[in-house]
Amino acid sequence: MNLSNEDFKKYILTFGYGNRKDYTDFLAYMENYDVKCVVDVRKSPRAWSRRWYGDKIENLCRSQNIQYVSKVSLGNISGNKNWVSPYPEKVDVDLSEIAEIAREGNILLLCAELDPNRCHRVEVANCLNKLVSAKVEHLE
Repeated sequence: MNLSNEDFKKYILTFGYGNRKDYTDFLAYMENYDVKCVVDVRKSPRAWSRRWYGDKIENLCRSQNIQYVSKVSLGNISGNKNWVSPYPEKVDVDLSEIAEIAREGNILLLCAELDPNRCHRVEVANCLNKLVSAKVEHLE
């Protein structure tokens, strides 16, 4: 995929790591889309595998010169794709903060659910899209 630098500044990406055993796809997407910031939208930045813990992702991002931000208020407590924030009073502030980052370059919303059709990150991305004019793309 060949995109110009101008096109790169227009993406809000979403990615679910699911049962992935390594970072291959995650790293490839970050490179291919010139991701500037990974926004962890899990209510708790932990996983079945320590590989996907927030601190491990933060270290991986740092090694790639990519910012990492965990926003637990953008997590989900509903147990399904319908987004219910654990901290609804912080959502607007955190969305505004992430929108500012997205204005500077591509962001990738990270969550656990592999299938975007079953994940709240789609709703988070749509809310961000109202604040920042950017193409939303759900990576699998």
